[in-house]
Amino acid sequence: MSNDFLFASDESPSPQDLSGGAGDTAAPPWLVLVADDEPEVHAVTRLALARLRFRGRPVRLLDCTSAVEAERILRDTPDIAVILLDVVMETEDAGLRLARRIREELGNRAIRIVLRTGQPARVPEEELVLAYEIDGYTAKTELTARRLFTSVVTALRAYADLAALEQKLAERGRALEEATVRLNRMATLDPLTGVWNRRRFLELAAAELARARRYGRPLGVFLLDLDGFKAVNDAHGDAVGDAVLRAVVKRIRAALRISDHIARSGGEEFVVLLPETDVAGSAVVAERVRAALADSPILVEERTIPVTASIGVADWLADEPGVEQTLHRAEHALDAAKQAGRNRVERAPGQ
Repeated sequence: MSNDFLFASDESPSPQDLSGGAGDTAAPPWLVLVADDEPEVHAVTRLALARLRFRGRPVRLLDCTSAVEAERILRDTPDIAVILLDVVMETEDAGLRLARRIREELGNRAIRIVLRTGQPARVPEEELVLAYEIDGYTAKTELTARRLFTSVVTALRAYADLAALEQKLAERGRALEEATVRLNRMATLDPLTGVWNRRRFLELAAAELARARRYGRPLGVFLLDLDGFKAVNDAHGDAVGDAVLRAVVKRIRAALRISDHIARSGGEEFVVLLPETDVAGSAVVAERVRAALADSPILVEERTIPVTASIGVADWLADEPGVEQTLHRAEHALDAAKQAGRNRVERAPGQ
């Protein structure tokens, strides 16, 4: 390459910081890969870009002399912003082939590609420029400092804007995911106690029932109603009553097994689903829950509030089409527990 057109008759642009404001001295440099088999091109590029800062960050040049080496660097080095890519290196179309691989095989849509050639007649096809997002095409005979400077700054601006857009989209995506999680929680959880709501419980029950029917396994449920809880709200207020309900849930959860599901079915009533558990096993778990509540009062705002519960237990029967029938029998057992004096566990009739 002749020195006659190194920078041609142009003058190098004055060193400047194109940040639009004070730069961050700790910010990483912009990475620009120069892929060219002519040493003079590397020298020109370094001279033209030596003191360039863009948006507060310096430019760091990475050099290679072949498309093969350039591809290796691209695979090994993340966040390369721009590649100044010679068209003719180890083959006459090495640069064009690499441009395709960058977008297709490497899946890199962010890096900006500026093609350069010593053979101006070899203009890349319009389809390639459009399909592979080529950001510039310059003949080396036109390689002035200002053209090089402008090409790199334009490509860096496009890369930075694209990165900012991707970050904004990622942030919005995360916000959407978080909002979806919150909506799902609102749709499935009781807002006061944090346990499942009745709708979600019935979904879980249907799934467990299908599994029990398929494999011939038992499935137990029990209904729990806090005894005389209206008196707690009347004596201490709704805020204290809500705090007691949350404390009750903690005790119930501590007495249940990991596989059990608890839901608030309304007011001071809760329902528990016990997979792989027959009525005898369900009664054992229910008694453990009852004792956990009755053994000691709940402390709320320096007030000791005794809490007991009546519990009705039922086991799903093979001839029952859904869990609603099982819950109905558990409700009869709950009524029996209340009529028998409360603070007790009763099984459904016949179980």
